[in-house]
Amino acid sequence: FEYVECQLLRLNLVSVHNLMEIKRRFIELDADGSGAIDKEELFLVDSPTSDIEFAMEALKSIHHEVEDLKALREKMPLDEKLRVNEQEQAVARETTREAALNKTWGRFYRQAWFKCLMTFLAWCGVACAFYTQWQGWPFLMSLYYGVQAGLAVGYPLPSEDAICGYDGFEGPASRYIYGEGQQYTPFEEGGRGGCMAGDLSKLFTTFLIILGSGIFATSFGIITVAVYNPPGGWYKRVIKEARLQHLKEEAENTEGWADDVWIYLQILANSNVFHAGAVFTFWVAVGVAYGCLSEQRMTFLTGLYFAVTSMSTAGLEGLMPLGPMTDGPMGAALPRISDIDQGHFAFVTLYILIGVPIYGWALSSIVEWCMRSLNDKFIADTLNAQISHDEFSLIDFLGDFNEKGAHGDGKIDMFEYVECQLLRLNLVSAQHLFKIKK
Repeated sequence: FEYVECQLLRLNLVSVHNLMEIKRRFIELDADGSGAIDKEELFLVDSPTSDIEFAMEALKSIHHEVEDLKALREKMPLDEKLRVNEQEQAVARETTREAALNKTWGRFYRQAWFKCLMTFLAWCGVACAFYTQWQGWPFLMSLYYGVQAGLAVGYPLPSEDAICGYDGFEGPASRYIYGEGQQYTPFEEGGRGGCMAGDLSKLFTTFLIILGSGIFATSFGIITVAVYNPPGGWYKRVIKEARLQHLKEEAENTEGWADDVWIYLQILANSNVFHAGAVFTFWVAVGVAYGCLSEQRMTFLTGLYFAVTSMSTAGLEGLMPLGPMTDGPMGAALPRISDIDQGHFAFVTLYILIGVPIYGWALSSIVEWCMRSLNDKFIADTLNAQISHDEFSLIDFLGDFNEKGAHGDGKIDMFEYVECQLLRLNLVSAQHLFKIKK
């Protein structure tokens, strides 16, 4: 029982709070204090459904598989058991040692982040090679366009159809611009404009977006797992929760409001939503400063609009073809977006690469904080909901193992009850539980 709970905590599937709440509910239901709950204590009133046998057979199959393994081990001589156990522990120690080595800088090439980085760089290389050759864009502009497309930001400029209006363009795309029938009906004549070269570029970008979205999603997922589920993360969370509880008790026991304010500020400073909000605010400020102080010459509100829509991938405000102010008739306006200082493309590329994950972190932290009370209510309602006749008939194939072929003892012990409630809360699956027991 302890081993199953430990592994569920290590896998970050449950929390200590969840387990304690379930056990507390079990003690309330165990009216006679026997350590098991029977049908009379649950007051079952519903009838079994007709297709419950399918679920029972599935659990029996997995249950018997683990029973067979257990029976095989029981038949082994003691010396053989010790030898096998020693071999398995040696493999476990070697696996742990290799895993620790793989996390060092000496083996950075084996780490998931490095593989994601190499995949991302290869993806960027393909994007840059295509746009520099096909569109004739500079390298940083090509990188900027590829990254904002892969992150689904969708800035309005540059346009892939702009190539259709260039005079004297040279490159692989020229035959699809100036060839016969390659130009589409212009907007002035009731069409959408553009040309075959622009459409072929859009086709490439479509595949680039699909592939890039997968790469970014995978990378962000790996980063999230590394941050939220580090080695020993579950008991570090217990330590953190205990410290916070200690601070709350200290606030209740101290007199005067000044000490209470200081203590609750410490609690707030230790919360995930505060960290995420602070980082998000800082990165928005960086975007606003860039918009207001650079050659883009945005107002404060436009800069704020640019920063937030960039981080949220809305992409409603992008770069404009502006340069230093001059005395010429066009002032700061430039003929093409590609004529602006290439440093703008480098900055915005870096800004969205960092800003999009920050926005996701901040949004998820706020949602988690807002949903906490609803989640607690869902857990309480589920634990207080009566166990159905179907669930009761299946619970005997959870917890400790009955003798092979037995139909159960008609009672629920704490091990079976905890597993049942974890399944009802949709925190684990039956496959998870039986893999741990195996």
